[in-house]
Amino acid sequence: MKKLYVFALLLLICGSAAAAPSAAKPVDEKITLSIELMQIMNFDKTMQSMQGQMRGMMEEQFKSYAACEAAQPVLREFSGKLSDRMMDYLTDENLKVDIAAVYADVFTVEELRGVIDFYRSPIGKKLIERMPELMQKSMVITQDRMKAMMPELKALGEEYGTRIQAAAKTCAQGAEADETASEE
Repeated sequence: MKKLYVFALLLLICGSAAAAPSAAKPVDEKITLSIELMQIMNFDKTMQSMQGQMRGMMEEQFKSYAACEAAQPVLREFSGKLSDRMMDYLTDENLKVDIAAVYADVFTVEELRGVIDFYRSPIGKKLIERMPELMQKSMVITQDRMKAMMPELKALGEEYGTRIQAAAKTCAQGAEADETASEE
């Protein structure tokens, strides 16, 4: 189904290119090359890998509830539903088209061809093959750093949360006063 959608999108793009003035052809070619690049880079597989990593992050966040047996089924259900919903979003065909448009906006036709050539080369294929491992290891480092920062972030949140609430209360009181004055 996904291949059919991409094929239909490519037909639409090619059809538009044939009907449009020649000035539009570079943009259409850039979109086509961007979609090709994303396919070569295993975009779908990368999104699935991200889902697994996000599920792991959620489970890590829920460890504080590990001692509570009653919470486990609910946490597993929540984690599964959240993960499934995120995957629906991350694998949406519209997301792919939007990301392809970003590639087309950032790179020239020549650059897209060069990147495609690189990813088709042995070292480029190796990079694609190892990307999930690189992402996983990078995510672990990021999570560890975030854990170390949590006490500081929590304190900042508490400090500024109180101050923001106080400022918002002042604004609300000011708005009420303005409203009362305009009614008189």
